[in-house]
Amino acid sequence: MRRTRIFLIAGLALLLLGVAGLWQWRSHERDGSAALTRGIAALDRGDARTARVELMNAIKANPRSAQARVAQARALAELGDGPGAQAEATRARALGQPAADTRAVMAQALFLQGDAQGALREARAADLPEASLVPAARVVARASLAIGDADGARRALEQALARAPDDADNWIELGRYRIAIGDQAGAILAADRAVALAPANARALTLRGELTRAQYGLTAALPWFDRALAANPDSVPALEQYAATLADAGQASRALSLSRRLLSLDPANPRAWMLQAVMAARVGQGDLARKLLDRTKGRLDGEPATRLLRGVLHMQDGNAVLAAEALGPLVAAQPDNRNARILLGRALYLNGDFAAAAAALAPIVAQRDADPYVLTLAARAQEGLGNRVLAADMLARAAWPVRAAADPFASPRDVTLAAVPPASDSTARDNIPYIRALLSSGRAAEALDRARQLSRANPGAPDAWLILGDTLDAAGQPAEAARAYEAAGNIRFDRAAALRIAAAWARAGNPARAAQVVQLFLSQNPNDVEAQRLAAGVAAQAQDWRTALRMLRAVQMQVGDNDAVLMADMARAALENGDRASARAYAAHAYRLMPANPMTADMLGWILLRTGDRGPAPVDLLEKAVALAPGAPVLQLHLGQAYAAAGRKGEAKMALGRAVAVPGFAGRQEAMDALAAL
Repeated sequence: MRRTRIFLIAGLALLLLGVAGLWQWRSHERDGSAALTRGIAALDRGDARTARVELMNAIKANPRSAQARVAQARALAELGDGPGAQAEATRARALGQPAADTRAVMAQALFLQGDAQGALREARAADLPEASLVPAARVVARASLAIGDADGARRALEQALARAPDDADNWIELGRYRIAIGDQAGAILAADRAVALAPANARALTLRGELTRAQYGLTAALPWFDRALAANPDSVPALEQYAATLADAGQASRALSLSRRLLSLDPANPRAWMLQAVMAARVGQGDLARKLLDRTKGRLDGEPATRLLRGVLHMQDGNAVLAAEALGPLVAAQPDNRNARILLGRALYLNGDFAAAAAALAPIVAQRDADPYVLTLAARAQEGLGNRVLAADMLARAAWPVRAAADPFASPRDVTLAAVPPASDSTARDNIPYIRALLSSGRAAEALDRARQLSRANPGAPDAWLILGDTLDAAGQPAEAARAYEAAGNIRFDRAAALRIAAAWARAGNPARAAQVVQLFLSQNPNDVEAQRLAAGVAAQAQDWRTALRMLRAVQMQVGDNDAVLMADMARAALENGDRASARAYAAHAYRLMPANPMTADMLGWILLRTGDRGPAPVDLLEKAVALAPGAPVLQLHLGQAYAAAGRKGEAKMALGRAVAVPGFAGRQEAMDALAAL
C-alpha cells in the first residue's frame, strides 16, 4: 500500500513537471524567446535563411525586442538585403539597443547599398565593443577595396587575423582580397585554409570552386560547388556560381534548373535572370533574352557582361545607336576586351560615325594578327572618311592568305605611356600597360627587364608571368616564353594563358606539347571558340580530319556561317572526309563572302580540281589566288597541279618550281614529287 502511494505521488509530480514545462514552452513561444533562440542558433551555424524566418516569428511575438531586431539585421545582411538590415538595426537602436552593439551590422548594411564611406564610419567608430572588432574589420577591408585603398584593406584583414586566426570567415575575406589585387596563388592558399578550418562552410567551398575554375577550368570546379550545396542547399552564392559555370561548360539544362532553384529561393535574384537571358541569347532567342534581362530591374547594368549582352541584343534588333551606348562604357573600362571593341566599331560604323569607328578598331588593326573581318570593317570606315590609300592598305592585309603571329594588344596611348615609367617596378596595375607600351614602341630589351622585375615581385600573380612571356616571345625566345606562360597557367589556366602556351610551344618546335595544352584547355572549357579552332588545326596537322570537321562544326554553331576563313577550313576538312558535295558548298560560300581573298579563291579552285571539275574554273580561280598573293608557296603548288591536270606542263613546271624554291615550305616534298611526275 505504501509503495502504491509512493508511485502515485511520483506520477503526480512528473505530471506537474510536464504541465509546468509545457506552460513554460508555450510561454516562450508566445513571447518569442524560443524563436529568438532558434534564430540565433541558425545564424551561428551559417543558416541565415532559416534564421530570418525564426526571427520574423520572434519579432511578431515581441515587436519591441531589440535583441531580435539586431539578430534579424545580421540575418538580412548575410542574405545581401542591405536596406532591410539597415532598417532592423535602426529599429533596434530606437528600442534602446546601444549603437555600439549594431555598428558592425550597420556597416555591412551600408556597404551592401554601395555606401562605402558610411560603412567605414560605422566600422571604425571608437565605441566598437570587443566582440564586434573582427566582423567590423572585414567590412573595413571590403569598403577600403571598393574605394581603391588596397593597403587599408590589407591592414584591416591583418588585424582580423591577428585577433581570430582560426576564423574561416577571415580567410575567406583574405582570399577575396587577394583575388582583387591579382594574387591568385595567395588567394588559393587562403581558400585552402578556410576550407581546412570549416570543411562544411558553403562560402569557403564556393570560393575554392571559383579559384579552381580559374586555375584548372570549368569542369574541375564543379565538384567544389557540389560540396558547397551539400553543405548548404540554399546557399545563393553557391547556386549562382554553379549555374554560371554549368552554362559556360555547355550544360544548359542543368544550369537552367539551378537558376530556377535560385529564383524559388530569391524570386528577384538578378543573376538568375541574367543567366537565363544569356542562355536564351546563345540559342538565338533574342526576344526572350530581352524580356529576361528586363527582370534584373537594372541591378546589374553596370557590369561588363550586362553591357555586352545589351550591345549584342541591340545589334540583333538593328539598333546600332543603342548598341554603341551600351558598348562604349564597356570598352572604356576594358580596353583589351576584343569582342566588345569589334562590336562597338561595327555599331559606330553603322551609325555613320566613321571617325569613332576607326578609333575604336585602331588598337586591333595595329596588331599584326588582325583578322580579315576587322581589317575590312576598318577599311570601310576609312573609306567613309575619304582615306582611300589607308583603306586599300587594310584591304590588302585582309586579303593576305597567312595571318602574322599575334603580338601584345596595342594602344594609341602607348607612346605617352612608354615615356614615363611607373614609380614602382612591382605594381602590376601600373607596370603591365607600361611594359606593353615599351613592346609596341620597339623597346623590347627594356620591356623584358621590367617584366622580369615584376614577376619576381609578384610570383603569385598570373598577369605578371603572362607579360613576362610576352616580352620573352617578342625577344625571340619562344621556349622561355612558353615556360613563363606555363607559370601563369599553373595559377590561372584561362584562355589567355592556354592560347599563349600553345602558340609559344608551336613556335619553339614542340607541336605535341602545344596540342596537349589545347586539348587540356578544351576538356575543361568545351564551348571555347578559340580553343575549338586550335583543336581543329591540331587535328588537321595530324590528318585526323574527322575530329577537325567536328571541331569546326562546333565553332560554326557558335559563330554562324559568315566567317570566310571558317568556311574555307570546313571545306578542306569535308573534302578530306570524302564529303565532296559539302566541300564544294563550303568553299563556294567562303568565296562569296570574301572574293578578294586569295585563300578563299585558292580553296574553291583546289576543291573544284580535286572533285573532278575539268573546266576552266579551277585554273582561273587558282591563277587569281596567285595573282593576289604570289609569294605564298601553297598557292603556287595548287596552281602547278592544276596546270598539270590541264596538260599545261610548261606553266606547271614554273609554278611548282616557285613552290620548291621557298625554304621551309611544308609542302615542298609534294611539289618536288609533282615536278618529277611531269
